[in-house]
Amino acid sequence: MLLLLLSLMAAPSLPVHADDAGGGATAYQERAAAEKDTRSRFRRLEVASLVLILVAGGGAILWAIRRK
Repeated sequence: MLLLLLSLMAAPSLPVHADDAGGGATAYQERAAAEKDTRSRFRRLEVASLVLILVAGGGAILWAIRRK
């Protein structure tokens, strides 16, 4: 699970530079694509962390039940 989380964090991102500010529609599309990619990456990280929390919680509950 940790390797999955690290692989999601290490995904390459699209470079956005300050010199694209006056580029018109093309620069706007590039910024929109970069923003969408960033949102997608954070969404994957949120899902991965939720899965990790649920698996760890389930493991802790099973460990506590079997310990009795």
